[in-house]
Amino acid sequence: MKYPYFLHRLLLFFALSLLFSIPDFAQTIRGKVTDYKTGEPLVGATVHLIQNGESRANAVGLNGAYAFKSVKTGVYRLQVLYVGYNSSQIYEVAITAADETKIINVRLLDASQQIAEVKVSAQANKETDHAARNIERNAPVVLNVLSANTIQLLPDVTVANALQRVSGVTIQRSAAGEGRYAIIRGMDQRYNSTLVNGIKIPSPDPDYRFVPMDIFPSEMLERLEVIKALTPNMEGDAIGGAMNLVMKSAPSHFILSANISGGFSTLFSNGRLFNAFNSSPNSQSPAIVHGNSFAATPADFNNSAFTKQHSLNNPMSSTGGLTIGDRFLNNKLGVIVSASYQNVYRGSNSKQLTPNAQPSPDPLPNSPLFSDAYDRTYSTQTQRLGIHNKIDYVINSKNKLSLYNLYIHQNEFESRLTADTLGLGLNSTALNKQITIGNRSTLTRQTIYNSTLHGDHILGDKFIFNWDGVYSVASRHMPDRTEFLYDANKSLNAAGVVTSETDNNTELIHHWQNNRDHDVSGYANLIYKPVIAGHEVEFSTGGLYRHKTRDADYIDYHLKGGQALYNNNFNTLPFVITLPAGGLGSNNDLLENNYHITENDNSEYVQVKFNPWPKLQVLGGVRVENTDMTYATQSPSTVTQRSGNIKYTDVLPSIHLKYELTDNQSLRASYFSSISRPGFGEIIPYKISGEYFDQEGNPDLKHITADNYDLRYEFFPGGADQFLLGTFYKKIYNPIEYFVVREGAGPSAQVIKPQNDLSNATNYGIEALASKFFGIIGFSVNYTYTHSRITTSKLLYYKDNTPEQKLHQDPVNETRPLQGQADNVGNASILFKSPELGLDMQVAFVYTGERLAQVSPYYNLDFYQHAYNQLDFSFEKSISKKLSFYGKVNNITNAASKIYLKFPHDKLTAKQQEFLGSQDIAAQTLVQSDYYKTFLLGGFRYKF
Repeated sequence: MKYPYFLHRLLLFFALSLLFSIPDFAQTIRGKVTDYKTGEPLVGATVHLIQNGESRANAVGLNGAYAFKSVKTGVYRLQVLYVGYNSSQIYEVAITAADETKIINVRLLDASQQIAEVKVSAQANKETDHAARNIERNAPVVLNVLSANTIQLLPDVTVANALQRVSGVTIQRSAAGEGRYAIIRGMDQRYNSTLVNGIKIPSPDPDYRFVPMDIFPSEMLERLEVIKALTPNMEGDAIGGAMNLVMKSAPSHFILSANISGGFSTLFSNGRLFNAFNSSPNSQSPAIVHGNSFAATPADFNNSAFTKQHSLNNPMSSTGGLTIGDRFLNNKLGVIVSASYQNVYRGSNSKQLTPNAQPSPDPLPNSPLFSDAYDRTYSTQTQRLGIHNKIDYVINSKNKLSLYNLYIHQNEFESRLTADTLGLGLNSTALNKQITIGNRSTLTRQTIYNSTLHGDHILGDKFIFNWDGVYSVASRHMPDRTEFLYDANKSLNAAGVVTSETDNNTELIHHWQNNRDHDVSGYANLIYKPVIAGHEVEFSTGGLYRHKTRDADYIDYHLKGGQALYNNNFNTLPFVITLPAGGLGSNNDLLENNYHITENDNSEYVQVKFNPWPKLQVLGGVRVENTDMTYATQSPSTVTQRSGNIKYTDVLPSIHLKYELTDNQSLRASYFSSISRPGFGEIIPYKISGEYFDQEGNPDLKHITADNYDLRYEFFPGGADQFLLGTFYKKIYNPIEYFVVREGAGPSAQVIKPQNDLSNATNYGIEALASKFFGIIGFSVNYTYTHSRITTSKLLYYKDNTPEQKLHQDPVNETRPLQGQADNVGNASILFKSPELGLDMQVAFVYTGERLAQVSPYYNLDFYQHAYNQLDFSFEKSISKKLSFYGKVNNITNAASKIYLKFPHDKLTAKQQEFLGSQDIAAQTLVQSDYYKTFLLGGFRYKF
């Protein structure tokens, strides 16, 4: 592979930096700065060396060390400053001889006040790796934390991509190669929940409850927590885990930071252009504008998404961010505002085979057949805007209020150009070629708004009360997605020239989809801390109430162009409306896709935490979750289950044990019960026409429950170093899987429908994580093995052994992994962090093993993703005390996503094999490959 000229220059710069930064050895003052009680390094502390009013300063490294070299003889004063610690102590150091080395180790006392007292004082930096390790170490449950400093150095700009660096987490990618959803411990997105500052937020997704994680810019976070075990005071709907986005909070002093960057994707070079389009001005469908009974005509639609397309050569991506915060009114009032904007151009080149709805019984049972072979190019422009602010006010020493607001908006413009393989048509002869052209332009707007009012109150000596009032809205709007399809058979002469075009067919589809999820919630917690038998015991009780409303509307308009020849001019095509011809009221299926939901959730819990022995902590309790959901569609009253009410109650016990083997080693064991509610769109009795099978909802779905067990050993030697080794086991009841079911006679009566699999499922594995710094060089690795199994019913299409060789399509059971689960997942990073050079670098490698990508209704025809590995690089170099230059390089080796069937490719037709090209696995068939190329960003960061 040829690397960009930029990378050669970058490597040369680092080599020269290291060469010319080798220090001289002369008189030296050095030592370590540590916490007085724990002995842990105080990374980021500043050591000042003062003589005759002049001062030199050095930052403390990751191992707590500092050094002043080439110090002249004389008497010096040494002072260490670190926010949240007593820095009044001053040391006198005398250098009297040549080549003399003085070692001054400094142990600082913590000067901060207890949080429970609701007093504002100087706090240690909460964005460091050291702070993240303390959270993991002191947490009552199993969790992993990425600090803001780690996130800042990562090659990623979204939370979704940052999540893949967490132990046991993989990501599901979009068509542009960016992470979108998180899979935790092999449990796909439906089993996970998303929190902001511990508060659950609604999803803009039209069908499901999970939140797309690529909507969040990563630079807005103070830290990212992946919680893998739930306590009773947490919401119980997370079987895989909960992702808690802890946003930046008001600082103890004035801060100002800003960043700006630019970059590009190498995909859009060497002749590959970015296809851009102008979105349709019709943000609302004719049915919304004129009413459901309105009979639309072709004049009611705008085709600017196609007629005003334009190409961009190597478009430049850009990002920018600003954070400002301070405290006022004698430190009683704290304010922080943070904003981030990203405009990113990415895409992919894709090849794929499209399978027939039904396989063939020859040469083997369930032999795949393919109807089309597509070359597709994706061009995706993503605009993200994130703004959040937090205001906290200390009323007095026992009462504190805070108000948090978050606004996230994302526009995603995706252009998909499709061409069938003219000359390699799967059903073509030498003189009769089939051509397919597809052009789809999609604008998706997603927004999340959250406002949380929080209160902390100390009631006497033993009681603490806190509460939250929450208002949240999530919406997703797809205005006028436009898709043009053209199929034709071309007759060619011996020279390959088209002589005629017959059976051509054109279709234009205009699609609108809207979804709005609205939450009003209240949380309350009362904590009682008595002393019993000489031990402090913490009793907690509380709960929440959430009122949710969700509205969704969905409509397709199909316009046919007849047998007219298409010559790249839409105006020459005689389009006529075919669906819905007489308005929405004439088509019950479309009306069933529009729904209104009201859901009232309430839960209560009791929890106790105590230490029966000095080294053992016990936390346990029970939570009760009550769900009451009512739905209604716009279907006529004659439609079965057009509306309904679903209620269920779950009792969720849990217990968590933590035993301290030594001051820095612990052993954890936990059990918790949890649930996963079905997606809203899965329960509604909708009907959507699919490419192969129609898809229907299932109002009879049950929610999923699970028993979860964890065991983990933890070792925190100090600083950012850690070693974690754990295992987990999950028993999942009533898992929701998608099945092909027959509703009537004949193959056309088969539909895909979500159903509970009564065989239940298991998921277990091990996790290992280790990070260690040797001076300025650090290594971080994590590995997770996951094994899940579920047995579901599939279809087998075959010929029997009778002389007539009759055809059969029978249900059979198949045992397979859960969708999205990879057996092997790993991360490895090499870090270079030198405070003296002002240089941080990181090489990061991500590996995701083979995993089930898509479940087929037919036996042994599931789609699997090849093992995927990606190499990234990032750095930050200080230019001055407040200004630095940084860079991020993603996918250096041009890793591709590949999908295959576990079916021998030598059984395919010659034309299918010709399209696929070389096959890297003999007993399998590669059916799709997506290439994203390398993405680069470089910019400047200012911190005051």
